[in-house]
Amino acid sequence: MRFFQIALLALTASFAQAEMKIAVVDMQRAVLASDEAKDAMVKFRATKQSDIDTITKLETELKGIQDKITKDGEIMSEEELRKLKNSFEDKATTYKFHRQNFQKADQQELEQLAKAMQPKMQKALRAIIDENKYDLVVRPEMVVYNAPSTDITKLLLEKLNAK
Repeated sequence: MRFFQIALLALTASFAQAEMKIAVVDMQRAVLASDEAKDAMVKFRATKQSDIDTITKLETELKGIQDKITKDGEIMSEEELRKLKNSFEDKATTYKFHRQNFQKADQQELEQLAKAMQPKMQKALRAIIDENKYDLVVRPEMVVYNAPSTDITKLLLEKLNAK
């Protein structure tokens, strides 16, 4: 914490000496919005279509059971209601399992994609920094406020898509 305060103080002092050209860039957003990432995710989801179909089918079945319990629950026998609730719990467990597996695979794919695109992104960002002579480029999570004109994420995205 002390180091951060000293660094912030040094940064503030340098502002007093000269005007700095500062930019904010959300590299993750630029990578994920790039054409290459979109194409890769379409291909990935195509390979996982059977999982997506299973999840969708389970969602529909769960909704149907829930609607039936809501609509007819009061006129059903205890045995019928118990069977429906057990069926709902079984399907909910299966749904949760498939959904978590898909989300985990999806997240891993995104991480691999970001890692693979890292050199291209760094090269494109370096070109933007050199062209515009930025003194400081920071990530948005490090900034309390920035004017929209300081955000170069769109510029980075355009550079990534141009190559």
